[in-house]
Amino acid sequence: MSLNTRSKFMMIVAVVFFIYSVLWALAPYPSINLPARCILDLSDWPLDNLESPLDRNTQWLSSIAAGILAAVSIFLGGIVVPAIKERNISIIRTTIIAMVTWYLIDSIGSVASGVASNVFFNSIYLVLILIPLLGIENSSGSD
Repeated sequence: MSLNTRSKFMMIVAVVFFIYSVLWALAPYPSINLPARCILDLSDWPLDNLESPLDRNTQWLSSIAAGILAAVSIFLGGIVVPAIKERNISIIRTTIIAMVTWYLIDSIGSVASGVASNVFFNSIYLVLILIPLLGIENSSGSD
């Protein structure tokens, strides 16, 4: 995959993550939080608790997590995409380490708290980020 294709792919991932974070950030607003409830219920498969109101801690922690995900999406689009274009191996390696660290902490914590199904979704997110980053040393600069 060329550097140009990798950078476009990562920008799409960043935009999708940002949209996801905005939907998740609706959790504290009961009249409009159906998207957040769907995200949370889907992460704790099966989809069986959609009609239940979110408790205060879930709303609060969702706000924190959605804010962090929004920040990550901005870093991906604003720092990692240019790093891919420039083949900045230092930023790319740091991104890989950071995302694998997130994956391990989030997935182990999900299993420990009884929500092992979240590991499946974490794996999808990790793969989407790693696809444009892995093997970049051997990429060509154009399509």
